[in-house]
Amino acid sequence: MYRDISVNLVDVSKKIGTRYLFTGINLVINAGQCLAITGPNGSGKSTLLKIIAGLNQPTTGAIQIISNNKQLDAEERRGSLGLISPEIILYADLTGYENILFFTRLCGIECNQQMIEEYCRRVGLANDKEQLVRTYSTGMRQRLKFALMLAIQPGLWLLDEPSSNLDADGKKLIAQMIGRGLEQNATIIIATNEPWEAEHADYKIELV
Repeated sequence: MYRDISVNLVDVSKKIGTRYLFTGINLVINAGQCLAITGPNGSGKSTLLKIIAGLNQPTTGAIQIISNNKQLDAEERRGSLGLISPEIILYADLTGYENILFFTRLCGIECNQQMIEEYCRRVGLANDKEQLVRTYSTGMRQRLKFALMLAIQPGLWLLDEPSSNLDADGKKLIAQMIGRGLEQNATIIIATNEPWEAEHADYKIELV
């Protein structure tokens, strides 16, 4: 696993059609720091997050993901990060437990039954881990994505509207997890319109 991740945004711009969503973004986010990307719907928050993840390409500029003074290539970048997004699809015909087991095996991560049960307990799914994900509410699916984040333990967290569809208890859980992640030296980037999520940030980018 890659640790001590820093993210360098170097003159990053993105153009859709004839319109620039954002231009000339330059910033360095180091391990243990948090960046909040804010702005109205359609301003490019999720697009910028996808560019950092390597799922989209900037029109100009570059994203450098660095670990232990080494710039990671595309494959290494994928191994360094965890992405929570509405577009991340869970397997509806697997249980919560089976989803975690599948994705950790896909990532080459050892994860036994006791560990998975603990991750589910920490996100409030202890009694639901053996249920098919198709029976989960949207909030439960969001909690399961965070259980996966705990299991994968990436150095870089990319969170797109992380408290979406969560109740008050779920939002409190997410705040606690973000706080613990920063204490454990994770680098966290959040695309959000929630002021309380942005309170974790060392840096903010407001898109328009």
